[in-house]
This record gives sequence, C-alpha cells and structure tokens, in this order.
Amino acid sequence: MAAANIRRILPFSNIVPARTLIALVLVLALVLALSTGSRAQSTFEGQVAAWDRVASRAEDVLQQAQASSQALEILRLEVAEQRAEAQAIVERGSVSVRSLRAQMATLGPAPADSETEAEAIAAQRSALRDKIAAANAPVLAAQQAYERAEVIIKEIDILVRSGIYEELLNRVPSPLFPGNWVLAVQEMGSYFGVLGREAQQGLSRADRSARFFGQLPAALTLGAAGLLVLLVFFPFVQRRLDRHLLRATKTSRLVGGLARTIRLVVPLIGGELLAIAILVLQLDSFGARNLLVLLPVLPILIVLAYWLSHLVFAPNLPKFRLVAMGDDQARRGFWWATALGPVLAIESVVESVQTDFAFSDGASSVLSSLVVLGGAAILWQLAAVLLQGNAESEDRPSAEGDVNFSALVARLLQVISLVATVCVLLGYVQLSKQFFIPAILSLGLIAFGMTLHRTLVSGPGSLLGTRLHNDQLTTLLPILVAMVLAIASLPLLALIWGARVADLSEFWILITQGVDIGGIRLSLNGVVLLIIVFGIGLVITQWLQLVFRTSVLSKTQIDAGARNAVVTGVGYCGITISAVAAIAAAGLDLSNLAIVAGALSVGIGFGLQAIVSNFVSGIILLIERPVKQGDWIEVSGYSGIVRKIAVRSTRIETFDRHDVIVPNSDLITGTVKNMTLSSNVGRVILQIGVAYGSEVEAVKTVLESAAHAHKLVMSYPEPLVLFKDLGASSLDFELRCFISDVSSTLNVRSDLLFDIYAKLSEAGIEIPFPRQDITIRNVGELKNTIALAQSNQTDE
Repeated sequence: MAAANIRRILPFSNIVPARTLIALVLVLALVLALSTGSRAQSTFEGQVAAWDRVASRAEDVLQQAQASSQALEILRLEVAEQRAEAQAIVERGSVSVRSLRAQMATLGPAPADSETEAEAIAAQRSALRDKIAAANAPVLAAQQAYERAEVIIKEIDILVRSGIYEELLNRVPSPLFPGNWVLAVQEMGSYFGVLGREAQQGLSRADRSARFFGQLPAALTLGAAGLLVLLVFFPFVQRRLDRHLLRATKTSRLVGGLARTIRLVVPLIGGELLAIAILVLQLDSFGARNLLVLLPVLPILIVLAYWLSHLVFAPNLPKFRLVAMGDDQARRGFWWATALGPVLAIESVVESVQTDFAFSDGASSVLSSLVVLGGAAILWQLAAVLLQGNAESEDRPSAEGDVNFSALVARLLQVISLVATVCVLLGYVQLSKQFFIPAILSLGLIAFGMTLHRTLVSGPGSLLGTRLHNDQLTTLLPILVAMVLAIASLPLLALIWGARVADLSEFWILITQGVDIGGIRLSLNGVVLLIIVFGIGLVITQWLQLVFRTSVLSKTQIDAGARNAVVTGVGYCGITISAVAAIAAAGLDLSNLAIVAGALSVGIGFGLQAIVSNFVSGIILLIERPVKQGDWIEVSGYSGIVRKIAVRSTRIETFDRHDVIVPNSDLITGTVKNMTLSSNVGRVILQIGVAYGSEVEAVKTVLESAAHAHKLVMSYPEPLVLFKDLGASSLDFELRCFISDVSSTLNVRSDLLFDIYAKLSEAGIEIPFPRQDITIRNVGELKNTIALAQSNQTDE
C-alpha cells in the first residue's frame, strides 16, 4: 500500500524500486529530525550565549558603578527578561529526563559498593545515566543562568536604591536665606528673557511666522470653545442637575451616574481644548520644551482634583456626601481639596521649568519651597476642616464599632504638613516632596476608593429595586468590598510612595513562585487553590449534613441523639477530606514537616494534653454514645439535659435553665449518671410517716390506690408499699413505683403527695410531726435579777 501511494505521487517511481523509495523517505525524515534537533540545540546554545553576554555587560556596569538610574533600570529589565526565560526552562524541565528516570526506576535500586549486578543491567544503567546527564544539560545551564541573573538583579536594586536615598537626602541651600530669593528672582527673569528671545527669533523667520499666524484662527477658535464649555455650558448643566437631584426624593442610578460623569468629562474637555489651542500654535521653544509636553496633563490634574473633591464633600448635595459634616464645612473642604489639583499642576510646571533651564541650587530651593509650603498650608486647612466636621458629627448616632477614618486621615495630613515644612526649610527639598506629593495623590486614591465603595455596596439594592433583607449580606458586603478595594489599591499606594515597578514585579514573582517554610513551598496560586478547594469541600459537607438531617435520617427510626451523632460525624469526615484534598490540590508536601511534628508532639503531650484529651473523648462520645443529645444526666454535681456534644465539651441545660459546659474528658473518665440511657423509665420513692395507732392496712391501701390512680405510674412492675420502720414518733412507710417518663419525676411526686395527703385525711389517719418541750431552770434567781434591774431603772 505504501509503495503504491509513493508510485502515484512521484513521477519517476516507475524507474526506482518501491523499497528503495521507502528507504529514501525514511532517511530523509531522519535527516530532517536530526537537523531540527541540531537547530534546537544550536538555538538553545545561542540563547545561552546571549544570556552570558547580557550578564557580562551587567557585571561590567556594576563594577564601574557609574551608570545612571535610568540606564540601570533598562539593564535590569534585560536581565529580568533573561531570568524569566531561564526560569521557564527550569520549570518546564525536560520530558526526556523524566522518561529516562522512569526507565531507570524499572532497573531497581543501584547495588551497594560491595555488591555486583548483572553485566547487561549494569550496562543499561550506565547508558541511561549518560543519557540523563546529556538531556539534563539544558536545565542545568538554565539554572545557572537563573542564579546568575538573580544575583545581578539584587545588586542593581541595591545600587538604584542607594542612588534614590542619596537624592532624597541631598541638601540644598535653605530658602530661609534672603540671598536665595534674590537669586531666584534673577534667574526667573533670565528664563523668561530666554523664552522671549526664542519667540522673537522664531517669529522673525518667514516660515515660522506664516505658520504661527496661519494657525492663530484655529487656536483662537479652540480657546474660545474651551472657555465657552468651562464658563457657560458646564455651569448651566451642573445647576440643572443639582436642582433635579435636590428635588428628587429617590435618585436613580442613571441620574446620579450622569451627574458624576458630567462633572468629570465636561471640564476635562474644556481644559484640553485650551491646551490644544496653545499646542496648535506650534511654539517650538527650546526653553519650554518639557513644559509644552506637560501642557495636556495639567487640565487632567486640576479637573480630577475638582471631581474627586465634589464626590467626597458634595457641597450642594448633602445626601451624596461621603464624609459626615455640615454644609459650611463641606464647602470649605471642597475648595481646599480642589486647590490641591492646581498645586500639583504648579509643582509639575516648576519641575519642567527646572529641567528646561539650568537653575542654581538656591533658586531651585526657593521655587520648590513655594510649592511645598503652599501645599502644606492647604493640607493643614483641609485637615482642620475634617477634624471640625468630625467633632460636629460625634453626637450623631453611629454604628457600634465604626472606625473614625476621617479623623485618622486628618491627623496624618497634619503630621505630613509639618514634616514637609520642616524638611523644605532645612534644605531637604526632595525629601519634603517625598512626603508632600504622595500625600496628595493618596488622598485622591482614597477619595476614588470611597466613591467606588459606595457604588459597589449600593449597587445590588439599586439593581433589585428593593432593600436587601439579608442581614448577613448587608453587614458583610461593605466589609468584603472594602477589603477587596484595599488590596487592589496597595500596589498603587506603593508606587505613589516611592516603590519602583521592579519592586512590585519582584514581589509578584515572590508570591507567585512561593517561599519555602519548613520545606513546604507556599505560593499565591497554591494558597488561593487551597482556599477554593477547602471552601468547596465545606459547602459540600454542609449540604450533605443538611441532606442527612432533613431527607435521610428523618425518615428512619433512629433517635435524635443518634441522628445528631451521624450528622456530626459526617461533618468531621467532610472537614478532614476537604483539608486533605485542599493540601493535595495545592501541591503541599507535608512529609518535610515530620521532624517538626515530632518535636511539637512533646509540647502537645504536655501543654495541650487537656485539649487533646477532650477532643478524643468527644470522638468516643459520638461513637460509643454513652451520653447522647437529649439525655438526662448527672455529672460533676450538675443535673440536666444534654443539649449539644461538641469536639471539646458538652453543653448541659439544667432545670433552672442554666447552661453548664462540661469537658468531654469528665464524661469519659468520671462517673456519670444517665437516667435515660437505655429507656425513659424511672422509679419514684415516697417516704410516708403516720401516727402510732393508725391502721397499717388502711395506710397500705391508700398508698396503693394513689399510685394506681396516676396515669404515669406503670402497672408493671406494680407499685410496692413497704413498712420500713417503727420510728421515734411515726410508723414509716415507703411507696415505690415506676413511671414511664423519668423527666416527670417531680410532677409525679407532687401529684402523689397531694392525693395521699387528701386520702389519709379522709380516712382519719394522722400524720405526726415532732414536738419539743422546753424546760427553764433557776426561775427564782431569774425573777430576782429582773426585779433588781427594774428598780435600778426607777431610781435613775
């Protein structure tokens, strides 16, 4: 069949024999496979050589220690990419290596030095070892490249951080010296002079002048449109929306979202139109190149500050306010928070100007100090507004356990304002900016998070159109949303406060690859998978318990205690299986903890002996069931009904409605009186005494008739009347009878005593009671003493 196919395909197949054609095809396939393998090998060798070149270049740069931070970051990125490639090869490993090791395992363990094995097996074992070594070479090379890149990256990080610290602690002339202010004014005049000369030189050229005046109508049109949007259209729309939101008793999500969007989008459009109007003129000034590049960013900073401030303080819409304060404080807080946007814009402009023009250290210190001191004053005023609003809202009812977040933020703002002011006055300008600028950006992030939190929390109720009646959902949903938002904002906060992207990437690699703890590698993927599998196992376990309790055991003749024991046992088994499955799914190898567990067993034997004893006793109670739920028992001096048998203890409800927690070990090792273990039958014993001279047969008849007349007294065994004793003042009888429900012992005793007393009274049989005679001696002496005391009182 193969020969026929080849003859049909190849035109010269009639000349060459079929077997020869098949052999040629096989040889060609082998050559192609070998060439592919050689190309793969050469490709890997080239990759290793590229890794070596990058690592060698990085080592040379580190040895010289003269590269800038930007160059080091670029070099680190290359080395990190190399490390990722090497790590992928190491993790992927080699399929052939695993296959060869499986073949090696079939040969059995290698013989000891003093032992020998068959020559054929020894030769095969040696050949497999050589093949494993050859196949494992790429993995070893990748491992070496990975470790080398790891060391280089750590050294680059140390060098970059040291440069950042040096820049932060670099001290410049303090702005407190008046000479620096004079210098700053002079250099700013020189800067504006440079800009004027460049503009004059540019307009003096015919082509640039024609281009400028040709774009001037478009620039004026864009500028006019931007001013029209900012000064006319936006205030008109904003007033209409605010009026509608104030009148509406129940604001829809659509209107509220439209109002938030308009406050962001419309001013942003107007600001960007103004920026574009300036850029259209194509002012190619070398002295303001960075400033022109920054120009489109400035409206974004200002508008975002305005938008976030309005979301938080809502000066004209109290029901949308995110902080509890009065209208006056809200307006003040809104304007102070909005002013932080222009402060950031001015700071960006100052940095761009300092990049475009070579200012001296004294002049730079003055320019930066103006921005920092102004921003610090605004932060202080904003903190004062928050504290004042918090003081006014203290008398308002609030949920127990609420955290005063606004007061905490206000105190932090005050501390940051003071620290930034002190640092800038001492000449540590960069250090003051490190406190000042991240504080403003963090405020913006917090404001956005608060808005997003309210939207996500109120979203489900708004979508359903009704209030959520699930108390657990309404209680836990805000907490869960806050936790998710806090975790999501942590990377942004880290970047704001000076963390590098490389630091975050290293942290992400650390949590994804995991860390070794006691020989166990814990990673983010493993922990998440562990939690998910264990959570699914718990849900299934609770579902099975519900099914057993309501659908399976309820249809059987098993008593309530046995049903509770079965349901509890299912819960224990489900939790155990869920834990084992979660550990297996996460790939955790607990064999390495055997030594640690052995060491901890000593501590468990001494320190946790009581807990372990109670735990084991609880399992024995559930299996042997000497005490079960619903039993009436007496233990440790307490008598009551067993309500719950837990892992560590058992809860008993006394007849006084008191709960007594008894350790399970007391129920196993101590003496327990269980009145309902085998049955609910119990015996009632009454002690009856009658006067001497009474008819004993009549007494016996009364007692027996009273017992037979009660509906709870069992006819078998029959009630028994015993003549117990001839007492000191009475004839003592005893009535013994069995009742069907031992829990009614007190009621039965009371009923029998009522009936017996009535019948004995009817029969004229007296129930004696003890009598005592009191004899007083020396009565005459006592009378004389009393008379003498009375005469003395009369004389006085």
